[in-house]
Amino acid sequence: MIAAALVLAYALGSVNTGYYLVRGRTGLDLRSEGSGTAGATNTGRLLGRQGFVVALVGDLLKGVLAVAVARAVGATDAVTAAAAVGVVAGHIYPVQLSFRGGKGLATAFGAGVTLSPMAGLVAAVVALTVLATSRRRVLSALSGVVAAPVYALATRGADPVSVGLLLVAGLVLSRHAVPRAQATSRSPRADRASSGAG
Repeated sequence: MIAAALVLAYALGSVNTGYYLVRGRTGLDLRSEGSGTAGATNTGRLLGRQGFVVALVGDLLKGVLAVAVARAVGATDAVTAAAAVGVVAGHIYPVQLSFRGGKGLATAFGAGVTLSPMAGLVAAVVALTVLATSRRRVLSALSGVVAAPVYALATRGADPVSVGLLLVAGLVLSRHAVPRAQATSRSPRADRASSGAG
């Protein structure tokens, strides 16, 4: 069941909202523009605020849906946590896009808040607090990603939900740690714009 949850959630996560939205409207490969990532922020650079919102909501709902469906069919915590990990992995490393997707923040939040609402709430509070004090969006989002498993581990111990949140955080942090210049098919314009969250 865990393997099935991983595979099915990965397939859902790999449907990258921003990539297909930009491809459908402009014919462009989102990953060759702007920051070079297939995320909501980069989608907004090409399609404006509406494009950003559509991509953000789509990526968020993927995370919610993967975990909610697992819960709805009576899956165990371990299987549900596997769905959370799978959907985030699919968004970040979609096989049909040569494993070059988005950075996973919205999908991780959707999956995390559905997997553990309290951990999701803590993550949101931490992220908003860091944003208010630092004005740095990426830092605030990553702080929230880290806060979720820390809170879960402190309150639940190393149960499947906590481990799932920890793995999700690891995926997101590892993606943000990858040098932006590594993408081989990036255009010069993309490299110049790589300072965004993607």
